[in-house]
Amino acid sequence: MRLALTLAALLAAGGSATDALRERDAEVRAALPAPGKEPDEAARRRIEAIVARTVDLRGMLQAALGPRWGRITEKQRRRLLAAFEKRFRAVGGAQLDDYRSAQIEYLPEEPEGDRVRVPTRLTVKGETTPVAYLLAPEKGGWRIVDVVVDGVSTVGNYRASFARVIAKEGVDGLAARLERGAAAAGRAP
Repeated sequence: MRLALTLAALLAAGGSATDALRERDAEVRAALPAPGKEPDEAARRRIEAIVARTVDLRGMLQAALGPRWGRITEKQRRRLLAAFEKRFRAVGGAQLDDYRSAQIEYLPEEPEGDRVRVPTRLTVKGETTPVAYLLAPEKGGWRIVDVVVDGVSTVGNYRASFARVIAKEGVDGLAARLERGAAAAGRAP
């Protein structure tokens, strides 16, 4: 609880984008059980919620769909967003073991218009990968709007794969795939 209050105070005080990422990392790590112990369902949900609230999932989905977003119904938007969030949470929750041992080196921030790119070096099990977070300021803090891993944009990947699915199966087909993917990721060890 104390860490969550510290995070809220930092974001409200207008801390940097890097500060926001560091605090999110500290909050997630504090919620993890001791090494060698699996997180119970309540801990998984708590960690998924921490991560999900720092990521602008609606914005990422809207960017991935591009102009299609304006052409789909509100009902389709709600279904897609719910499925996208469930999938995002399930995949993130399945990666907790790797996260526990990950080391993050934060590099200097790079302004990009009204956004900020925070490049990092993420080391998991001895393997280092460049990961850059693109954050946008929002009232009271920062939210992640894209994650670039090894130079590849997560939103760009979503855009390409969503376009392929929509071309074959329509928007409802995409929602169904995301729903199935969330269910499958939730069952993963």
